[in-house]
Amino acid sequence: MPLVKITGPCAITICKRVSTQWRRVSENFISKALTSNTLPSYLQLGDTVCSSCYNGIAVNGLLEFKQHSQAILESGRDNEVIEIENTNTIVSFSQAIEIITDILYDCEKKEKKSTIYSYDEFKATMEEKDIRLKSFFKELYLSSNPSSKNSESKIRVKKQLLFVCYFLCGIRNKFVNNAKRDLAIYIDSVGASNSLIDTLADLGVTTTSRTVDRHKTAISEEHANNVDSTLAEYLENAMVLNIDDYHNIHGIKMPTTTITSTAVHLATILMNPITTQQAISRINIHNPRLVDAELIKTNIENKFMNLYSLSHNQRWGFRVVDDDTRLEELTVHSYDVRLKEKRSSRSMKETILVNLQKNDLHSIDAYLQAVNAVVNVPSMQQYIQKGYLIPVVADWPGQIHLRTAISCYLFNRNLPNINDSILSFLPIIGPLHILLNSRELIFLKYQPFFSAMYSYIFGERKVLPQNPKPWRINLLLEISRSAWQEVSTAVESKFGSLCKDAEYLTLKDLLDNTIPLVLDIYTVLFRSGDFEAYLESCFRVWTIFLKFSRRNYTKAPLMFLSDIFYWELNQHPILGTIKAELPKFSDSTVEIFHSFLRRGTQKHTDADQLIKYGHYINLLRLDSSGFRENFTHTSSWTYPSSSKRKREENFGTFSLTAMNMPEAQLWHLPLGFSPIEVLSCGHTYHKFCYNNNGSKCLHCLAFLQNGIDEHVQSLQESLLNPDKKKNKKKKTQAKESEENNPCDYDDEIEPINYRTSSLEKALREFQSQ
Repeated sequence: MPLVKITGPCAITICKRVSTQWRRVSENFISKALTSNTLPSYLQLGDTVCSSCYNGIAVNGLLEFKQHSQAILESGRDNEVIEIENTNTIVSFSQAIEIITDILYDCEKKEKKSTIYSYDEFKATMEEKDIRLKSFFKELYLSSNPSSKNSESKIRVKKQLLFVCYFLCGIRNKFVNNAKRDLAIYIDSVGASNSLIDTLADLGVTTTSRTVDRHKTAISEEHANNVDSTLAEYLENAMVLNIDDYHNIHGIKMPTTTITSTAVHLATILMNPITTQQAISRINIHNPRLVDAELIKTNIENKFMNLYSLSHNQRWGFRVVDDDTRLEELTVHSYDVRLKEKRSSRSMKETILVNLQKNDLHSIDAYLQAVNAVVNVPSMQQYIQKGYLIPVVADWPGQIHLRTAISCYLFNRNLPNINDSILSFLPIIGPLHILLNSRELIFLKYQPFFSAMYSYIFGERKVLPQNPKPWRINLLLEISRSAWQEVSTAVESKFGSLCKDAEYLTLKDLLDNTIPLVLDIYTVLFRSGDFEAYLESCFRVWTIFLKFSRRNYTKAPLMFLSDIFYWELNQHPILGTIKAELPKFSDSTVEIFHSFLRRGTQKHTDADQLIKYGHYINLLRLDSSGFRENFTHTSSWTYPSSSKRKREENFGTFSLTAMNMPEAQLWHLPLGFSPIEVLSCGHTYHKFCYNNNGSKCLHCLAFLQNGIDEHVQSLQESLLNPDKKKNKKKKTQAKESEENNPCDYDDEIEPINYRTSSLEKALREFQSQ
């Protein structure tokens, strides 16, 4: 048998590779190496080593090979320790669930900690409690195939994995149920039926509906104490009160022997603390004259009349906003917090439900009952005893009834049902109601114009409803404003600055002044906190109410203006609070609360159930568990902006007969027209006369002053003689019930008769003014 030539390489890892002769590892070699302690543990029988290493290990027993052998031995021991540790840190799936369940039980039942709804926080907490869970969470996350998902999908996957952990722990121990309870509470709050909740409970996803009902009952029983303790935290801060009526729109109008309808009438009483402002003193807060006509006329003449000659667009300029801002303003009446764009502005975390009581708010006594619900709270009694004021932001009925109660106490202090606590409340007109009434008024007064525009844009077969929803009115107004912004320069250059055509001036006032005003007064000026601009806009919108004789709202802004001017005269600190936190003096919070209430209302829900549910919503407003923030589904705008831009372009070509006229140059007119100026109100002045009058239109000033005198006198009669007002019976009743009124339940809109007149007749009437 021929000899086989041995070749390298050498198996010794520290070999210097200097020899080219090779030897096999034999038993004799191993015995010699063991004797000299130079045998590496990895060297096996039959391995190849070079002659240099062979001699160094088996023959000479060199030091470097002894050290190498010892290092290999110690390394082997370390590996054994690591293997043992790895064996101890790897837990099975069932062991991991057991460990997590025990940790959750201690946190929820013993330590009373809140439920964790962040996967990363949950993972960190569990791993801190037991290091062995690291491998479990790693495998759990890898099982979701994260490498194939984008960032948004990974966030959603983490939420789902967190719920899986709670679900499995709940199966192992039924007392680990905080997450299931929060889920049951949430789906109940959005109107889920008891049968649905119980079905999910059978699947182990939620707790039972009976558990939710017991939770609601406990919350309702503790509501008064919770309100008192919460309000006690703000005894040195300013507060704003909202009082508004709530009607169960699902109620069936089924008459009985005592009532004609099963519809529920409730009064919602909300308190909004202003944590950044000190409490407001009630000293010198009420005007002894109630509503001061002379003060209003003086301030209007000095502050606003020199600016009233400018239209709204001339005063503030055309607004250029992005699509998101425009859509947000168009949905100002959308109180759905599920919209991502609405979540920040629709938050109820700082709002406190004082009470939800059976009350129709149709009389002074009804409003006194609502106010007493605040007075009877122990912490608010302390607030009132300290001499602090609570502004009440309400609609017109809230204004007139509360002010009547205040005036009755000021001039007749012996009334049995009114005490001095009424002086701690100050009615302020809600800006949202001004917005609603002004937009609806403009739509109704110019309905033929908007109907023609609607048919032109959306097609002849599309008919505009007589009483459209607020969102449709907003859309038409916004399209009109945006389209006018595109064509205004061309139109004004065609008609010229001296044109006194009645129809042209009417349309220009509508498009350049009225529509931008009613669109911006709340969504832009009020919500931005620009007090001076909002105050001027309140005056401007009052002139619209006065011009069209809007019932009640010819008076409501006058009360607000009178109070503001009275406080300025006395330098009352309430002005500083209003200017600093103007958006807080809003009535939108009560509308948001009503939207929550309606979402969870069923047809069979009675008044007591609604009250209990309102208390329940009040507790959920804080959302201390974080369930809603992490798991509530949200959606984005679905309205395509390109569609709106197309409609604006269509409206830009919208042609009315009233806007057609032959071209004319300045020299075609008499010389008397050369040195004159046509104001936005339509009146014409020589420039010298206009400047000599202090840049004021004396015709408009006289008209507005007469309107102030008339309506202030009517207001004072109503405030000082409430019994006289009660004895006046209406000859006709509104056909529609209160809950069908889209704007203000106490406003009635007289039927509008539209008639056409020739241009010559309109010009004669206009010039005769």
